[in-house]
Amino acid sequence: MQGTESNAHRAGNVGAQREAMLLESLSQRVLWRGDIAFWRKLFLGAACATIRFEARQLTLLAGDAPLAGIHRGELERLAQRVGGDVQIASRADMVLSFSEPDIALEAAVTLQRLSEGRRVRIAVSTVLCMVACFEVDGREHRVVVGPEMEEAEAALESAAAGTILVSAETHEQLGGDFADSVRDGVVTTEMDDQGVTQACITLAPHRSAAMSTFAGLGRF
Repeated sequence: MQGTESNAHRAGNVGAQREAMLLESLSQRVLWRGDIAFWRKLFLGAACATIRFEARQLTLLAGDAPLAGIHRGELERLAQRVGGDVQIASRADMVLSFSEPDIALEAAVTLQRLSEGRRVRIAVSTVLCMVACFEVDGREHRVVVGPEMEEAEAALESAAAGTILVSAETHEQLGGDFADSVRDGVVTTEMDDQGVTQACITLAPHRSAAMSTFAGLGRF
């Protein structure tokens, strides 16, 4: 009986330590947003009681800004139109999260088309993430915390200008749908004994309907 209680106590300590680490990661991520008033509402106000963490498989899209001088409001509208959520980036111009890899890849292609004239880089990776869920001012937020965000942004550094770099996990998740998403692009793959390690997409240069899709941004 004593051993069972001791194990339960240790498990409780581990759980408390893990939650403390996740809260610290969330705090750091929110501070990167640069909005101290938002941080105070979340950690010093009633919103703190709404914080919970859940593990979810997401596809993260890290990229250079498709438009020069794009601000957060425009980025949020852009993300909504391509089916993603804006995450708080620390190194990349933007990180968007998607529940499905096919939607993320379609968004990457659309963003490349939108950025025609700017040779932007995009990296897409599918990972199991820890997501902080909370409410501030009646609005629900979902913020990816932990090393997965850093890894997604680091992957962007390996992408060449004007290309979309796709991780092995995303490529595997898409299977036969991968080719359907890049019909007008050149795809190169790197492989080892286990299969594809990453894929790189270079789109054929041409204007597309994607440009008019985002007329609401007021840029066209």
